[in-house]
Amino acid sequence: MRRLFLALSSLTLAATAGIASPALAQTLSVRVDQAVRIALTSPAKDVAVGNPDIADVQVLDERNILVLGKGYGTTNVVVLDRSGRLILDRLVVVSAADAGKVTVFKGTSASQYACAPRCEMTEKDADAAAAKPTP
Repeated sequence: MRRLFLALSSLTLAATAGIASPALAQTLSVRVDQAVRIALTSPAKDVAVGNPDIADVQVLDERNILVLGKGYGTTNVVVLDRSGRLILDRLVVVSAADAGKVTVFKGTSASQYACAPRCEMTEKDADAAAAKPTP
């Protein structure tokens, strides 16, 4: 019985230590077309993104990276040091910027407008509208 208690205590302690680790514990929220800086605890050598269609990373220096939101969804960012040890493994959630944006739906098409103080069609949607033939 005592062995079982010690084994369970060790497993609980190991699991708790893994959850409490700052490199793994946090989820990073990034808005589409925006960036968030992450300061690393030690110098990085290798940086990878799980799905580059959702997020991208720009290395500022060996202790600072920028995570850029590219598309909606969830991915992760992994950073390793020179010895191949894990510095960071962070879940990244990329979502829409709610403030200052309006989406107008016409049938199956949607147009995005940036509003501050008046609303103007975003560059991507304006280019798409200009390329579309008029009926």
